[in-house]
Amino acid sequence: MSNLFKFETLKKDFLDSLNLSQKQLLSKLAYFSSCISDFLFRHPQELFYIEENLNQPLLGRDKLIQEAITLLNVEKDEDFIPKLTYFKMKHFSRIVAKDIYKKHHLIKLTEEYSYLADACFEVAYTRAYKKHLQKYGQPVDEATGKVASGSVIALGKHGGTDLNYYSDVDVMYIYSGEGKTEKGISNREFFIKVFTDVNIYLTKRNFEGMTWNVDLDLRPEGKKGLLAYSIPFIESYYWSVGRTWERHMLIKARHAAGDENVSNEFLSIITPFVYRKSLSKDLIDEIFNMKKLIEESAKSKKADEIDIKKCEGGIREIEFIAQIFQLLHGGQNPDLRERETVKAIRKLKEHGILPEEDADKLENAYIFLRNLEHVIQLKNCTQTQIFNLKNADEYADKLGFSDTQEFLSVFNNHRKNVKSIFDKIAGKEEKHYTPLQSYIMTKQNEEEAVEYLKQLGFKDGKWALNVILEIFNNPEYLLLSEKEKNLLFDYIPKLEKEVKESPDKEGFIINLNKLFVEGNIYRIFLTALENKSKLIDFILQIGKTSDYITNIISKDTEIIDLAFSSGRPLVNEKDFLKELSILNIEDPIEKLKKLKKIVEVLGALDYFARIKLNSPVARLKKLNNIITNLADFIIKQLYTLNEGSGFAIFGLGKLGSKEMNIGSDLDLIFVFKDEESKLKYLKIPQKIVQDLTKYTKEGQLYQIDLRLRPYGKAGELSPTMDFYRKYFSKEARVWEVLAWTKSRFIAGDEDVKNEFESLIKEFLFSKKVDKAFKEEVLDMRLKLEGITKETESMLDIKLGKGGIADIEFMVQLFYLENKNRRTGILEGLLDFDPDVVDDYIFLREIETRLRLVKGLSTSKLTKDDTITGRIADTFELDTKTFWNTLKETKERVRTHFYRYFK
Repeated sequence: MSNLFKFETLKKDFLDSLNLSQKQLLSKLAYFSSCISDFLFRHPQELFYIEENLNQPLLGRDKLIQEAITLLNVEKDEDFIPKLTYFKMKHFSRIVAKDIYKKHHLIKLTEEYSYLADACFEVAYTRAYKKHLQKYGQPVDEATGKVASGSVIALGKHGGTDLNYYSDVDVMYIYSGEGKTEKGISNREFFIKVFTDVNIYLTKRNFEGMTWNVDLDLRPEGKKGLLAYSIPFIESYYWSVGRTWERHMLIKARHAAGDENVSNEFLSIITPFVYRKSLSKDLIDEIFNMKKLIEESAKSKKADEIDIKKCEGGIREIEFIAQIFQLLHGGQNPDLRERETVKAIRKLKEHGILPEEDADKLENAYIFLRNLEHVIQLKNCTQTQIFNLKNADEYADKLGFSDTQEFLSVFNNHRKNVKSIFDKIAGKEEKHYTPLQSYIMTKQNEEEAVEYLKQLGFKDGKWALNVILEIFNNPEYLLLSEKEKNLLFDYIPKLEKEVKESPDKEGFIINLNKLFVEGNIYRIFLTALENKSKLIDFILQIGKTSDYITNIISKDTEIIDLAFSSGRPLVNEKDFLKELSILNIEDPIEKLKKLKKIVEVLGALDYFARIKLNSPVARLKKLNNIITNLADFIIKQLYTLNEGSGFAIFGLGKLGSKEMNIGSDLDLIFVFKDEESKLKYLKIPQKIVQDLTKYTKEGQLYQIDLRLRPYGKAGELSPTMDFYRKYFSKEARVWEVLAWTKSRFIAGDEDVKNEFESLIKEFLFSKKVDKAFKEEVLDMRLKLEGITKETESMLDIKLGKGGIADIEFMVQLFYLENKNRRTGILEGLLDFDPDVVDDYIFLREIETRLRLVKGLSTSKLTKDDTITGRIADTFELDTKTFWNTLKETKERVRTHFYRYFK
């Protein structure tokens, strides 16, 4: 099909009106670029403008801006946007025509094209600034009292004035300083509104296409950053957290549009940041690390496709060679501070830094590859650097080669020369980097990093990348020394291995993110890395397993320090008192809350440390004792602090049986000696409950469950002994008899304790455990089972069929039958039915680890849920095996349960 088929078919009259040279010009433009062909089809008169300018000098920046500014006369934005795109396409077509006919050197053409972008930004900024000036008044710089203004900083190839034909335009939007406008909005708001409009003017699609694709990713804080930043912020940012890749990037920074004074101030700030007078070894190492990453990303993915930008011997390697020598020597020699790549290479040759032969090879290769890049991009008007070998004949023809083999030979020879020079820089390194490491260091090849994370098992690789990047973009990380950053960077492959082996990858990195970003454990983690401490394993284990502990220690750095430096958990009252004496907190309730966090974290860490030892009974009992002893201690402290008298506090449920777990609530019973004591001290139990449940910045001590008291929530908080005597004898139901087998004295009046204990024994053992009693217990148990509604994919380890409740009901009945005043389930089970002990421990350990994962009082597991996978992993089982083991365990327990009741 002819290059001019569309014209021959639909605009034959126009085509026939052209002379031979005009028709050849149109044919060449259509052959090289479908976009220019479409533009000229819509606006054929512009062909004559292109022809007239073919042999004219380039316009230069000032003339392009002068012409662009006339577009300010366009009244409406909806008309301005397509006219701006028209302006860009007209001059783009002019520049490409000059390129095809080789009227100017490549670097002159890319310079003109870069200035075309400047002109578009200039008119867009001027229009937007005037628009918002009218609406909000002048923005005033509070530091100087002068009118604040903004500017556009060109970066990347745009900054280097070597913009390619279908490149994103890398820019940064800045303004002079903070303050307010005459009508009261902040300068930040004002300039964000201005630059939002600039973006709209340049990027909004219209019937002429789109003017430019604007990329702001190189601004401070990248994609997460603000649209525009003030000069004071920029100065603080680069000098406190600026990274080596940003030094590379800022080599090309220059004024593009807006107030040139603002741009000049920006450049005066960043120049000493970019060009250091002397470079530390760490900084030099990081520069060469970037070289290694470029080498790694240069490996070809497809045999028939070559990315001429990223490939070995490609454009990026040439740019890097120039930039690395500029960074190394530009601090001492200002003449080397050149933005454009070819000019930089020439300066390096002139100063003897690059050998003449190497410099010439690099320049020739760069010009060749950039010309090829333009040919590839113009073909379909796309931002690509992929050279598909099947198109080699076409590219050879467009670049003026007589045959394809000659073209390919020159292409390969240039790449070989560049690669040879690139490899000489600091020698070849054997170290390889993962795609995640590559992206973190260079901010290049995001797609590869995302795909790599998917291969590690993440459902959403982009989401995972963003969560991980927060760790490496956090200000606390950026303040680390280069050595410390490299230490954490080098750990990434091991972290990736941990992620791959984790059953809940998403939960794991969310927790790691919390520990680093919220908990700021960078220094702790790095110290552990340097010392090869087992602390690393602890941190990773917590991240994999316990959202609850993660949340605690990520919000309280004091607990982190204690948890990771302590050699043992706090177990008993003596330990608790000693820790309280150390805590520098005035409020006694807040002090107890802090103690509770510390004890739970240390207890959990101790449990994790013992998780692979062969005594599940010992580790479970130890954790239960720690948590229960703590609750006892806190209740006693509150009784004393509130000057309790005339009453006693008993515990039921897990508190009573000394089997408390992470996240357990308190089943509390208050009993007064008599009405006189009650009248005198009635407010004290209420105050104790308030102290236990009140939320503050340190959280809450405990949730309280009062449902087991007489009449449940509707009942009185603290009745007298006489009330209980009458209630037990006349109104208590069978389920309450079972519940009170776990009753245990916690704190309070000794006389009340002894009298009430006698009353409890009488209540428990005066009841005849006959067939009717057992049948009522069985009926009650089955009703609880029905409430939980288990399915094939959801099991309840507590209330479900064959759950913990089956065992508790059996042991409690065993105690009642034998008039045995014990509260714990495990010790009774050892006497009653030792064959069930292992199954009971297994269910209780699942419950414990479930609490450690979420910190919630839940007993339900879903078959394919990630939490179930995490629990299974702590048992070193895959999810399917774990699920089947759980089902088999519950079936065995239910068999014992039925056997007992029958």
